[in-house]
Amino acid sequence: MKNSKAFLISFPAQKKYLQIAREFVREICTIHDIHEEMAEDLVYIVGEAASNVVKHAYRDMPEEKAVVEIGLKLEPHLFTMTITDYGKGFDEKKYHELNFEDIKSKVKNRHKGGLGLFMIDRLADKLTITIDPYHKNELTVVKKI
Repeated sequence: MKNSKAFLISFPAQKKYLQIAREFVREICTIHDIHEEMAEDLVYIVGEAASNVVKHAYRDMPEEKAVVEIGLKLEPHLFTMTITDYGKGFDEKKYHELNFEDIKSKVKNRHKGGLGLFMIDRLADKLTITIDPYHKNELTVVKKI
């Protein structure tokens, strides 16, 4: 597509590499003059999504097969980020079953975890989740810029 730019990074699904994902997104945002507040939202989103992959996607697989891929596409007025893994995936229905009372309870009781996908959804203009366990799982976030 004319006037669009695409970027891809792949790294081992290990905690020590998560900062690379954040810096990758931050640097692309800086280079392309994306407003600082929006850039921080995008950095938060990639941090949460990549962290979920590292924590959950590859629990029952050999470490050498565990990889996270992050694709970015910039178009006029649109930023698309896709986080891909090839692990076990997750039950998307559980995410959709969260309601406001569940969220309120988690926050009130200072429960750690379980809010990342909820926050990603709130920050995104569009969120698409495609789960095909052990083949390809994708979380795609679209943000108007």
